[in-house]
Amino acid sequence: MKGLFSKKQEQKMKVIISRDRYLEEIKQEFNNAFPYLKLDFKMPENIATRSFRPKTPTSQLKVGDLLKDNPEGVIIINENNSIKQIAQKFADHFGLITHFFRKSGNMWLEIKMTSDWTLKQQNESGMEVY
Repeated sequence: MKGLFSKKQEQKMKVIISRDRYLEEIKQEFNNAFPYLKLDFKMPENIATRSFRPKTPTSQLKVGDLLKDNPEGVIIINENNSIKQIAQKFADHFGLITHFFRKSGNMWLEIKMTSDWTLKQQNESGMEVY
């Protein structure tokens, strides 16, 4: 009867943050792990814009373009983390401001009212509406 009550392994991902990583790579990795969710980064208001034009698409920006410090490290995200917890990790460890979106039909809706829900709950909710 081995495995009869086996638990599905918790979904986790490791986000590697380094100065030379493109924001688009990080966003795509997150979306691959949670297909009904989307991560986006907000430009801090106090950054110097000398390294790139203000209208530069975020797909062409690197982490180092947003942060003047030398950001290096890893964030572990698992499906039981809430959106609020993950946003706090990015802010506390790297000073990155994040926004999260959930798929709703053909649209992406920003997650605000349900930021206490886990990634698993958010992703399943997006799957049900889709």
